[in-house]
Amino acid sequence: MANREEIEQETPMEGRPIKEILWLTLKFLKLYWKIVFALSWLLLLIILLMSYNTSETRCAFVVLLLAGYWITECFPMAVTSIIPVVLFPAFGILTSQEACGCYMNDTIMVFIGGLILAIAIEHSGLHLRIALGVMRVVGCTHAKILGSLCVVTTLISMWITNTATTAMMVPIIFAILNQLEQAGLCEVYIEKIIPESEEPIQEPTNITKAYLLAAAYCSSIGGTGTLVGTGTNLTFKGIFESTFPLAEPITFTNWMIASIPQMAINSFLTWIYLRIAFMGYLRPESKDAAAATIGAEGEAITNEVIGQRYKELGKMSFHELSVAILFIICVILWLFRKPGFVVGWAEYLTQIDVRDSLPVICISVLMFYIPKDLNFLQSYSKDPKARPTKPSEGLITWSLIENKMPWGLMFLLGGGFAISRASVASGMAKMVGEAMIPLRYLPPALVLLFVSFFIGIFTEFTSNVGVANITLPIVAQMCIAMEIHPLFLMVPTAIMCSYSFRLPVGTPPNAIIAMVGKIKTKYLMIGGCIPSIYTLLINTIFFLAWGSYVWGTNEFPEWAKHEKQNVKI
Repeated sequence: MANREEIEQETPMEGRPIKEILWLTLKFLKLYWKIVFALSWLLLLIILLMSYNTSETRCAFVVLLLAGYWITECFPMAVTSIIPVVLFPAFGILTSQEACGCYMNDTIMVFIGGLILAIAIEHSGLHLRIALGVMRVVGCTHAKILGSLCVVTTLISMWITNTATTAMMVPIIFAILNQLEQAGLCEVYIEKIIPESEEPIQEPTNITKAYLLAAAYCSSIGGTGTLVGTGTNLTFKGIFESTFPLAEPITFTNWMIASIPQMAINSFLTWIYLRIAFMGYLRPESKDAAAATIGAEGEAITNEVIGQRYKELGKMSFHELSVAILFIICVILWLFRKPGFVVGWAEYLTQIDVRDSLPVICISVLMFYIPKDLNFLQSYSKDPKARPTKPSEGLITWSLIENKMPWGLMFLLGGGFAISRASVASGMAKMVGEAMIPLRYLPPALVLLFVSFFIGIFTEFTSNVGVANITLPIVAQMCIAMEIHPLFLMVPTAIMCSYSFRLPVGTPPNAIIAMVGKIKTKYLMIGGCIPSIYTLLINTIFFLAWGSYVWGTNEFPEWAKHEKQNVKI
């Protein structure tokens, strides 16, 4: 007969109070919630699929599965993104060749090349020289420092990921604030005692919050200015060109012409807003205004800090100069590939279709040809000590690319392109389009505002690229159903995907300042409400007034009519 201990081991729940069982269950779910959700969500969708097993619902099954996994991040986002390679061929929606082809195309090559450029700029230290140089020239009152921070962050983020831009600016911010604090001219943190904690906690002052929020907000805003500024822009480019193959490709020049005005205005409004909210601008008698007034002594100290940091960089190295020249050449090649107002270099070069991947990959390869220093010139020096003992590295190395490149984002982009292609091939596009037909009776401007508002809310809770992957194919079919130019809704949607200001999970810059700067989520939410409003309004107004003119969205184009006939709405 089994003893008592063996019986207890066989029936661990017997005799235990309900509260303890519930507590253990909650603890289990806390530890294993990701796999529990992954299996539960999959099972629920399988049950629904068994009830409505058609080509359209099979595609919807894959889209909903990816959406649930992307939002919760129960699996790494890159792993979730390659699920279409399995399910679309298995469900008879796309061939394996078609599904896999979505993960390597012109848009993804532009993404790879753009990131190599960004890594090279960061590796050479050019980005830091630009940031400190601008601040050194502008001046050093709090208003001027904040303004220069907004300008520099916005400009750098046009070419470098918002994550890298924010991570670069945060140390510069703290270097300035710490020097001012040592001189008794400001406080970086204040200590607060709360009942539930024995130790006092540090909370950033309003001055500190203003600087950190400027870095996070402007890095997200700046990314909307160029196609390579953020993954959502390239996601839009890929989805648009795969959904509407007969349309003119999205060019680097057109995107910049259409998007830079709203980017500049949003960056300027961010500067004004942060000064009003945290530095007492327009409130001269407030405590914030008093704290933000540093006087002549404070300006001198801040100038000294920035000047010293800039001096430590030394003279511009051959490495920095070479990267800067190649970067400028790449931008010029992008702008004048097919600008429209003159004959582009690509049209002189060949009659075949040349896209933006050519110049950026060409420049990326050149960076391996060009050494980062000129030591090889001393190879025949009479002085043996001056002769190099090892070969010089290139402007960038493959090991650096391996370590710095966010390879998973490539799969995330490819997953979005696969969803877009499968939604048309399966007929799900037809279902969505038919459901959206009543919207054609609403004013287009109202639809634009509503869609932008919805995207602005959605992007606070998950990855910007994930939101773009889910929503852009749907928005494209809405446009077909309403018989309006697809770019009329797709461009503002792509831009709004980047405007995440209220939650740490929305975008990495928010998470960086929340962790490094010790900014509580509630303050991040409060501070991000106003930027979410004015970016929504500026994006809508500027697209209606300027973007629609640049993109020519006044008429329903022939290539969209052709696509509508294909889905037979």
